[in-house]
Amino acid sequence: MTLPEHGGLSLSQELSRFVEDPFVASVLTGLADICLILSLEGAVMAASARAGTSLAPLVSVWKGAEISTLLDQTSVEKLKRRIEQLRQDKTAKTPRWAELAHPVGQGESIPVRYALYLLPDRNHLLMLGDDQRPTLEMQQLLLNAQIALERDHEAQREIDTRYRLLMDFTSDAIALISAASGQVIDINHDAAAILGRIRADIIGKPLSDFLLGQTRETLVSALDPANLAVAGAVLEAEVKSSQRKLQLTGKMFRASGEQLAILRLTDPDGGSIGDQRLSANLRQLFNQGSDAIVFADRDGNILAASETFLNLTDSTSAVTVRGRSLADFLARGAVDLRVLLDNARRAGQLRMYATKLNTDFGAQVEVEISATWLDDQYDPVLALVLRNASSAGSVRPEVSTGNDGNMQGVIELVGSSTLKDIVSETTDVIEKICIETALELTRNNRVAAAEMLGLSRQSLYVKLRKYHLLSKDEG
Repeated sequence: MTLPEHGGLSLSQELSRFVEDPFVASVLTGLADICLILSLEGAVMAASARAGTSLAPLVSVWKGAEISTLLDQTSVEKLKRRIEQLRQDKTAKTPRWAELAHPVGQGESIPVRYALYLLPDRNHLLMLGDDQRPTLEMQQLLLNAQIALERDHEAQREIDTRYRLLMDFTSDAIALISAASGQVIDINHDAAAILGRIRADIIGKPLSDFLLGQTRETLVSALDPANLAVAGAVLEAEVKSSQRKLQLTGKMFRASGEQLAILRLTDPDGGSIGDQRLSANLRQLFNQGSDAIVFADRDGNILAASETFLNLTDSTSAVTVRGRSLADFLARGAVDLRVLLDNARRAGQLRMYATKLNTDFGAQVEVEISATWLDDQYDPVLALVLRNASSAGSVRPEVSTGNDGNMQGVIELVGSSTLKDIVSETTDVIEKICIETALELTRNNRVAAAEMLGLSRQSLYVKLRKYHLLSKDEG
């Protein structure tokens, strides 16, 4: 870069005139948004900005200012390091780059990326800067677009997961068919099993390939909205591999511009005699059996109760007991319920558990309970059969005659002791009843009782001594 003869002017004045020359200024600001000449001490000798930009009014007042007043503190330190690097570079043929920030008030700043050149006199610095705000705005737009895409992707994955779970765990045999080509878009395992193939062998192929007496044209015609959109419309078909009779019912819908049909494949003869008779017989047994039958959820809340159970408990209707806890009807309440649930869940079933039922009028009925755990993966059910044992004389003897006295003693504490003392006494009574019940259920097997109660053998023996449940020889 060659400077004009200064003719008596100082070098700094000549540099200012050179940069402020209209032609030179237009060339420099055509290359960059901001053009500055600094002394190595940091004084702005000349400053110009691209005309018509928001930077022009700001830069117009920078001449004569100290560069340190125009930058934030981090940028000042960064500029000092770059200048020092330029001074140590003897050739000074390559620029140094620095991203600096110019504060504009209210906590905001203008980011500018400068190319720094050391002028031939090695005492002045030429700075050509590009406003980084458009670049940052573009980066922010790209970042927002990326975040939106990732959110859409996660939402799509969630929908796909729900769809796949629905297809895999529904008890119906379901297939998705293209109405235009008759090809299988998707099919669940049950439907594939009906067709005698695996899913991978069926997807992408025409459904007609697996059905007798059907071609792609006839099947697509049968999938016409005029046929399938009618409620109750049924298409009869026969499986090629097994000659199994099928009924296809479905509904048309449109997704992503493609018309699809969702079909349900059913076997009208499969299990119709045995299954229907069994269901009818079980229903009659539930409603008319001499033994009470109750179904409860995993927490012991009643889902359904037979008429015999209503008679045993003097309940007015099935509606009044549905949703109530079994503990409300068991003599030992939560203790009996926990024994039933834990043993049935662990062993699958529990036989001849003797206890008493509380009626809605305060009476008690002696019963023997058999429990079975119906271990469905998502909705397990506890099935109970309760037999009235009042006249059979087969109810187990009471484990301890002191329980009623203990409870009476707790009741008498009200008014003479604090609630804390009463609660402590009540806890001891309940703990003793639980231990006695566990010992009886396990036929005095201490190891099994400790496991049932979730205690170590040592802890169980400590509690047995505490409640005087050990024989004299053992104590």
